Amino acid sequence: MNLQYQRPGSSMRPVLLGKMKAAFALVFAMFLIAANTYAQNPEVRKAFRLVDIEQPSKGLAALEQMASSTPSSYNLYYLGLAQLRLGQKDKALANFEKGIAANDKDGLNYAGKGHVRLIEKNPTDAKANLDKALQVSKSKDVNVLKAVAEAYLTDTKYLLDAINLLNKAAGINNTDPEVHMLLGDAALIQNPQNAGPAVTAYEKAGRVDTKYAKPHYKVGKLYQRAKNNDIAVGYYEQAIKIDPDFAPAYKELGQIYYLNKEYEKAVQAAEKYMSITEKPEEAKFQLAFFYFGAKQYDKANTIFQEVTTNPNVPAVAYKYYALSLVQQGKAAEAVTMYEKYFQKAKQEDITADDYAEYAKVQLESKTPQGDSLANEYFAKAIQMDTAVGPDVLSLHAETLLKRKKFPQAIEAFKDLMASRKQVLSQDLYNIGRAYYMNEDFVQADSAFTELAEKQPNMTVGPLWAGRARQHIDSTGTQGLAKPMYEQVVEKASTNPEKYKKDLIEAYDYLGTYTLQIEKNVVKSKEYFQKILAIDPTYERAKEFMKQLNAPAPKG
Repeated sequence: MNLQYQRPGSSMRPVLLGKMKAAFALVFAMFLIAANTYAQNPEVRKAFRLVDIEQPSKGLAALEQMASSTPSSYNLYYLGLAQLRLGQKDKALANFEKGIAANDKDGLNYAGKGHVRLIEKNPTDAKANLDKALQVSKSKDVNVLKAVAEAYLTDTKYLLDAINLLNKAAGINNTDPEVHMLLGDAALIQNPQNAGPAVTAYEKAGRVDTKYAKPHYKVGKLYQRAKNNDIAVGYYEQAIKIDPDFAPAYKELGQIYYLNKEYEKAVQAAEKYMSITEKPEEAKFQLAFFYFGAKQYDKANTIFQEVTTNPNVPAVAYKYYALSLVQQGKAAEAVTMYEKYFQKAKQEDITADDYAEYAKVQLESKTPQGDSLANEYFAKAIQMDTAVGPDVLSLHAETLLKRKKFPQAIEAFKDLMASRKQVLSQDLYNIGRAYYMNEDFVQADSAFTELAEKQPNMTVGPLWAGRARQHIDSTGTQGLAKPMYEQVVEKASTNPEKYKKDLIEAYDYLGTYTLQIEKNVVKSKEYFQKILAIDPTYERAKEFMKQLNAPAPKG
């Protein structure tokens, strides 16, 4: 034994120094075991954080660099584990094999290889490797226990084995957050309908590592799954507070805000998510809907235009692109998108609202066939759902009236009026005009008379009723229209300038009737003079006055 230099009078120093070195060596060895047993390498944790925040290429690059510079069984296992979680099974297996070759006394890579074999549905080889992992580590290495348990969680037949191993790991080190995370996963697999134990385990993981965002995110997901979004938001916000770059939390927040119609918040969350994740293209489609909800139609259409070039895009993209184009006043383009939507969508997915919105777009397109197509699709919407709403029924009926499809318009207005709890004045006016144009003057008079009663201060009801009655009283001898035109005069006289045309029409009828039927020349002159006071150029009044003022023929 080589002794240290001994000063005079220090005969016991070599012995004491030797004992101290032995004690230090034991403590150091225990420290190394503890480091391997109780915690991952901080650099490995950083790499897996990158995977968790959806930057897997950066995480893999860090793990590859570690495995390359120090090809230990430990580094090779965690590189393989990351690859396995990312679906790179063959690469993972190659690294596990290298890890076993580097140190066949380390159970980690046996666990990794067994994990691969379970995924490959090779339980015999899997069990042999997983048992080997536990054997060489003597079931005392927490990292190995976690690795074997994670492998077992891929097959429910081994769920209890996984739970037993995780409980054993927790008994060795109850402050390892990953143990509690895996226990949470196992609890959820064991009873998907009762998330309580999983929440407890995830929250324990968050408490033992207060800088770990993932446990809070996973609890948030459980509350979100239970449709308790208010609590879910709290957990997601906690995850972000711990790690401002925890991308998955922003993604879920965007979803919740969108469902809550908090569209601006949804946009902010989604934009933040896309700024972090390595695959923003996958979220771009969703962001277009958030922009649409937030009325940021330019941004929405930029994305919709891009994604609809993909032949595999869902049909709903065409529909919302059309709706967004409408908001920008681009009806012709919206028509094209709706047509693509109807071509691509499954018939069972098309709703009455889809037909109705397309019909509205056709009206706005101002194309020659727009009105007829609008009626066609309004009719489809109404046939599919008779409770489509009065706006659809009204547009359908008004468009038929505009197209001079009077019998169909009458029926459509009847349907509209039947759908309301109380008939509107506008309904009476519209159906009255439809009857009038269809030369059903009795029904027209009925509608306009009811309108006059409903709106006693307006001229429109008695004016149109007077016109209808003139047709009913074709000889003009009954004076059916007289009381209606007298009402017009009474109502219009309150604002002669506004109701100039109505007054002229009323005075014209009354003057003519008074002269021809009542033979009252003086009264007739008064009516025609009133017309000329309003409009001195009115030819009929001028002609009547000329005749009335002419001297009586002699003889």
